[in-house]
Amino acid sequence: MKKFLLVSLLCALAIPTLAEDRELTLEERIEKLEQIIAEQNKELKKQKLDIKKNEKKLSLATQEKTKNQDDELQFHGYLRTGAEGNMKHGNKNSYSKNKEYVGRWGNEYDTNFNINLSKKFTQSNGAWTKLAVQLESWSDNYDNSVGDSSKIDLTQLYVEMGNVPMFTGAFKDAVIVAGKKKWDDQQVEVLDYYYQEVAGTGLGIEKIKLWNGSLNLAYISNDFKDGELSNIEGEKAEDIRAYKAKYTYGDISGEVMYAHAMDNDRIKDYDTYEKTEKDDMGNYHDVYNKWYRDAADDGFYAGLYYQPDNFFGFEGKGQHYLQYATGLLAGEGIGKIDTDSNKRAANDAVTYQLGLGGMVRLGNRTHMLVSYRSLRAQDVNAKKDISYGWFSQSYNKETGAWEWAGTGIDTEHKNATWMTNKLETDALVLRPIYYINQNLDLWLEAGIARKDTEAYNGTTEDHLLYKISAGPQLKYYVGNAETSLRLFVTYIGDKTERRENGVTTKSTVEDVLTGFQVSAWW
Repeated sequence: MKKFLLVSLLCALAIPTLAEDRELTLEERIEKLEQIIAEQNKELKKQKLDIKKNEKKLSLATQEKTKNQDDELQFHGYLRTGAEGNMKHGNKNSYSKNKEYVGRWGNEYDTNFNINLSKKFTQSNGAWTKLAVQLESWSDNYDNSVGDSSKIDLTQLYVEMGNVPMFTGAFKDAVIVAGKKKWDDQQVEVLDYYYQEVAGTGLGIEKIKLWNGSLNLAYISNDFKDGELSNIEGEKAEDIRAYKAKYTYGDISGEVMYAHAMDNDRIKDYDTYEKTEKDDMGNYHDVYNKWYRDAADDGFYAGLYYQPDNFFGFEGKGQHYLQYATGLLAGEGIGKIDTDSNKRAANDAVTYQLGLGGMVRLGNRTHMLVSYRSLRAQDVNAKKDISYGWFSQSYNKETGAWEWAGTGIDTEHKNATWMTNKLETDALVLRPIYYINQNLDLWLEAGIARKDTEAYNGTTEDHLLYKISAGPQLKYYVGNAETSLRLFVTYIGDKTERRENGVTTKSTVEDVLTGFQVSAWW
């Protein structure tokens, strides 16, 4: 078709000239046209060849630039710090413990930073190795130079190897990972809540092609040293082995994990005599405890994650998750192997969690972050008090010996009010942001949540948590780096209803907080 149009155009240009030259025969005119067409085709071929050469040069230059960038030392990180105080008593930081329920902005006072360094080395055959290190620190002190929490931790130290020559087929693009790493790191930003965070030292292989999706496999080890979670001989549960598989297909990911605590099965029964007390009559009482720590020695986790490029059909981004866990992986830190709460879970512990949220655009200058999470947990604390009592002894002057005068045993767990049996939480947070210009925003964050607990002795404690914060945000962008300074005013409260032994008590704590927070990431 293109050739036909070109011939037609040339004919239109050539016919007038030929018409003037009456002496040329028809054969000569056709021959002349063919010469003109041949010259034009030759010129077109030359132009196409030049275009291809330029495209190749550009492609090689881009590839070389990308390669050079990959091989350069990469420096990334995040930091935040700030201060808040109430109107009556000066600095006050206790409320930020509930930020995973009512929202973080205007409710976050800590100092935190992480520094990430990585370097990629590429061989002539295309095989590459990447070395990565992360340093992290967290402190709740305004003076960060003091306190145990001001220490710097080495949270990641791992190696990646890709384009492995012997890998073919489904493993052609697979990457070997080995070392100390955060193997899964999924956060709800508005809450500073990681609904899935698996950390430890392990070995894995990632990006295995399977059914048009990607499969990650990992073996992870972790440990915890808990002075409370031990038996009478001081044996502690301190070694966890986890086996993890995650499959991603488009916007959907599914994950399963099994974990086993090597020493938890030894943390069962033990007896202690905590102290000896003397009463007003001169008798001595030995306070006696017997604990049954039915701590789980294994657990199972399953998670389903959905992150579409829309918010329930509206412009935005979705972040939804459904989780289930048993035993060692159950509890408030569902699916995690490095938290204090999970390592104390009972054998029959079960936890469910549903999360819905993401970001929705409300206009050209406005968007809103949304988060809803609902958690249900059973037998989340394995510390079950079997008996708590005292043994009284008195001195017999006639015999000159001490004699048992009586005993008292708590078999109804009256002293186990702090031991959580059931936990239910529901939390909703909204954060609309209005963009005035490139460097200035106005924001509001409102959250409401309930947190209900039930102890093994039947004592219940119901919390209604609420918060609303607002203020301006000053932002600056330099390349991929962003720095934000937020000023805020926060109204926050906690209404509590406690029921124990048929008696109900109610209390309300409310406050107005002011402060600032600065954060940066690059």
